[in-house]
Amino acid sequence: MILEPKSKREPRHIAYRCPKCGTAVRGLLGSFAAKADLLKLKCPEGDSELSLSLSPDRERIRISTPCLFCGQSHSFTISRRVVLGDEPFLLNCPYTNMDVCFLGSEGEVDAALERADGELGQLLAEMGLESMRELQPIDLEENELLPDPGIYDVVRYLVKELEAEGQVDCPCHGGEYEIAISDGGILVYCPACQASHLFKTDSVAAAEAFLSLDHLELHP
Repeated sequence: MILEPKSKREPRHIAYRCPKCGTAVRGLLGSFAAKADLLKLKCPEGDSELSLSLSPDRERIRISTPCLFCGQSHSFTISRRVVLGDEPFLLNCPYTNMDVCFLGSEGEVDAALERADGELGQLLAEMGLESMRELQPIDLEENELLPDPGIYDVVRYLVKELEAEGQVDCPCHGGEYEIAISDGGILVYCPACQASHLFKTDSVAAAEAFLSLDHLELHP
């Protein structure tokens, strides 16, 4: 199975940065060598691997991407139409809110990688580090405030589904919303007017209950 963008659209690209060697690993969604319903993108040095797999109903795609910030692999379940759509789409580390995987046209992915490199450079400078190889992944066991990544996955999938359907709203009707870790849960907010909604993260079962939502209203 090969995921092919429509011919009249710009080819859909995907990229991540290898946490071991720092290489920006890129691929074209329509030209990956595929076995069954599994697609893999590997670092040329063999240090890391990103994978995409279709759900049984073929409506969702699960992306598992390495993370240079926490040293873990993050999995995200996203609507197939979002992954293969026309809009750029970024996946971030749920523990640091830093972007780690980038989807879009070639130009959009290049621009996103450049922005992410700038943010990484600023982070290294603030920590007094000279290179990414000196960056130590955060210690997940010492931070008790971090929610289970499975809960983050559920909430992110829900919000992006609602956003794609135009079912997330706020006072300024900005249309673009962010997700971040916050005390007590996962915060969905509008970067323009700062309206927000906090999803409690007591358990995966509690997060899955949010899947019944058909509209999300953010409040100041």
